[in-house]
Amino acid sequence: MQLQFDINRSLKANPPQYGVGVQFIERKIGKLSTIRTTDSKGNSLQPREKNIESEQRNTKHSFEVNGVMYGKNVMVTELCNDNIEELISGYGRMYTFGEMGVDTYFWDVVKFDSPYWKAIRKRSLNAGQDHIAQGTPNTEGTYIKGLVELKNTDSFNWRDDDAIKTALFEMSEGQPGRAQLNEKQIKDLLKKFRKSNSKYIGINAYNKLDANKAALNLGLPTSGYVKDISLDAFDTVGFVYKSGDQQKEIISWAKHYDNYGQKIKITGYIEHTDLDEEIIIRARYAFMEQLAKTIETLQTYLSVNYHDIIEFQGFLAQITTPDPKQGGKSKERGLVDINGIIIKE
Repeated sequence: MQLQFDINRSLKANPPQYGVGVQFIERKIGKLSTIRTTDSKGNSLQPREKNIESEQRNTKHSFEVNGVMYGKNVMVTELCNDNIEELISGYGRMYTFGEMGVDTYFWDVVKFDSPYWKAIRKRSLNAGQDHIAQGTPNTEGTYIKGLVELKNTDSFNWRDDDAIKTALFEMSEGQPGRAQLNEKQIKDLLKKFRKSNSKYIGINAYNKLDANKAALNLGLPTSGYVKDISLDAFDTVGFVYKSGDQQKEIISWAKHYDNYGQKIKITGYIEHTDLDEEIIIRARYAFMEQLAKTIETLQTYLSVNYHDIIEFQGFLAQITTPDPKQGGKSKERGLVDINGIIIKE
């Protein structure tokens, strides 16, 4: 199937206007198969959190009924250094065209002024009007993914809150001067980013996913019984927690103890939106006080054979400032006690 379209009509109805950070090259007609949509490992280059939004699948019906709607945003590709075009915006339409058997269409080719602007515009170009209407709004995960990309490419000062707020605003600006995110939403996203990206040098911030990965690397269980024989934590039982108050978990712990006949290994970490060394140490003491109260509750309400089923492993290392006493190595490494003394690395 081939769609009927007029590229000159498109240019007149929706002339290219990309703003700061983007160089428009041309609006062209070509084979969709020439556009790169995955990396060398086959992973989708889709900048959004999800590969295909279910709402965008309605575009097939729209194309069949309305044809090309020229007033809506055009698909966009980046002309990369290897002279291959990479899809930036229009993944929903690319999916739809595949379902429809459409192999030829038109799109805008652009270049970005820097990695910063590429990461920004990959999100903002997906925040505008798609083929049907306003388009599916970017999710929180999409914005966080953008911030992580900016950090990983060393494209901005990710320790500066104002720099993050500016980036979030620009990512949500589907049209010049019209951002999808308001001030409160931007502040909330900043807090979420900070949970795993401390503004302080020498601090390792963890969210749940990061903490579980770190624990597994140390051979510690993270989410109950470990069945995977490839893991060092195989055939152990335990959890990773950011708080020591786990009274709601007591019955679950007892069931795991009954099922597997071994103590429950507990590993702690500290999660905070403004994490520094002082907060980490103070929060560890609070964690242990809470855990002691939880164990006290366990011993109060369960029979004596459950009184000693908890085995606290320690805290994930989070203070990484160089320590002259350890030859300049990170102050904490691997697993540490409440005061940061290394237990296991």
